[in-house]
Amino acid sequence: MIIERAPFNPSQETLRIIESFMNQISPDNTELIQWFYSYANGHKKRIAFDLEILQRHIPQKTRVLEIGSIPLLFTTALAKSGYEVTGIDIAPERFNSCIRQLELIVLKCDIEREVLPIQENIYDAVVFNEIFEHLRINPIFTMREVLRVMKPNGTLLLSSPNIWSLIGIRNFLLRKRAYSIAGDLYTEYGKLEKLGHMGHVREYSSIEVTDFLSKIGFVVEKLIYRGEYKSQEAKIIIRLFPTLRPFISYIARKPG
Repeated sequence: MIIERAPFNPSQETLRIIESFMNQISPDNTELIQWFYSYANGHKKRIAFDLEILQRHIPQKTRVLEIGSIPLLFTTALAKSGYEVTGIDIAPERFNSCIRQLELIVLKCDIEREVLPIQENIYDAVVFNEIFEHLRINPIFTMREVLRVMKPNGTLLLSSPNIWSLIGIRNFLLRKRAYSIAGDLYTEYGKLEKLGHMGHVREYSSIEVTDFLSKIGFVVEKLIYRGEYKSQEAKIIIRLFPTLRPFISYIARKPG
């Protein structure tokens, strides 16, 4: 397995691409506008990294399925970058106007309860970024569905917070909280009432995710440790020990 560390910042060109789409996207429900801009500003660097990672591993003009399409930033970036992308989301109607205007394909599906509305062996790649830690019912069912719709030798790109990160270890030892990125337990479950889906159920180490994906049937080929911290002391530590960075991207393959 290849272990890699990402740079601390995406390229300015890729970041500008993501920022340009922020100005083209807006939810139909005005109550979600503040949430959208807060999310977009908070995640634009991460999404720019996601685009760069995908472009390195997936050739253009291939069929890509993105799980968790809303708020459309990554879906739009993929479509405008030459990929044949289909999005999946629990409530795409929140952005129906933008989906039509940007000529995107986003299918409605509750990935925790429903079979994906897709035939088997269809997609060259599946993007499952920042979703795994939200699964609360049966991740085995969900990830088996992902495997089913992928072509043999297709690629899975999955990213998730690293609980064995510098901040994760600190929170556990000093604050007695078992999380690295998520907020408090009540707030995370409270999102079920506000958004229809919840926040982080729990976060995982690289060993846990790699073992889980292997048992589903994937072959994990690469781990990319990513993200940074604001303090200079933390930056020095993660330069020396990159496996303590806050996020991990997993590159896995469906066997041929």
